[in-house]
Amino acid sequence: MLPLVLSHELVHPFKFWYDDELRDGMCSGKELYQLMEKFGADGRQKAFSLAVRLAEQGNQVSVTCMRAEYCVWISLRSARPQTQRTQLAVAA
Repeated sequence: MLPLVLSHELVHPFKFWYDDELRDGMCSGKELYQLMEKFGADGRQKAFSLAVRLAEQGNQVSVTCMRAEYCVWISLRSARPQTQRTQLAVAA
């Protein structure tokens, strides 16, 4: 499944507390996501590469786009985000 690509204006950002840390989240439709990583305008390829890798691992992933920023989000229903970051660091 490919990542969902959305304009930043179409999502609803929020903050939430998880694992003793305040985190960024967003809602799109009926799905809640946690921010995995932000990339500047020049990091478009890196953002989409990360999103595709996460999606290939079976995660529901979204990318939000703004003029100067790309954000990769992972569904809160997916595996623990800290575990995902560790797996990606090893795979890279």
